[in-house]
Amino acid sequence: MRHAFTLLALLFCACRRGLPPQAQEPQQTLEDLTLSQSTLGRPSWRLEARKAVLEENSSQAALENPRMRFYKNGKPVSTLSALSGLVRMDTQDVRLSSSVVVTSLEDGSVLKTEELRYSSRGRKFLTEHPVHLARPGGEMRGRGLEASEDLSEIRVFDQRTVIEDGSKLK
Repeated sequence: MRHAFTLLALLFCACRRGLPPQAQEPQQTLEDLTLSQSTLGRPSWRLEARKAVLEENSSQAALENPRMRFYKNGKPVSTLSALSGLVRMDTQDVRLSSSVVVTSLEDGSVLKTEELRYSSRGRKFLTEHPVHLARPGGEMRGRGLEASEDLSEIRVFDQRTVIEDGSKLK
């Protein structure tokens, strides 16, 4: 039995040698990537990732554990974290996925979703996926969203809202 397995393994390897190698795009792996954007000398946002893989013939980089911080008038207004993402180097738009969390530093609102796009030019978050938004005094669930960087303006589509009035039931 052992010889039969060894023979099969050798045959498999011999067959694989005859196959052309799979074409693989040249790529660069960057550790501790940091990108930032500023307007008139003031920071707009900062992106950090533990690792980024940049394909040579592509204008985007795959991100591992991306983190972003957004600024308004030089002051941090929100943070974002995700497990993975893609950044387009030409437009600086970012697509985040898996456990995406945006937190407003101004009012404590927390947005959670599985996929979120950030438009650098429009300075907005966008998604068509299910979202959960927790704000002081209530929470909202829906599918699809458009929001400002600091979560001060949010439009949730196909929504269901729960408002807490602070009173206790007796």
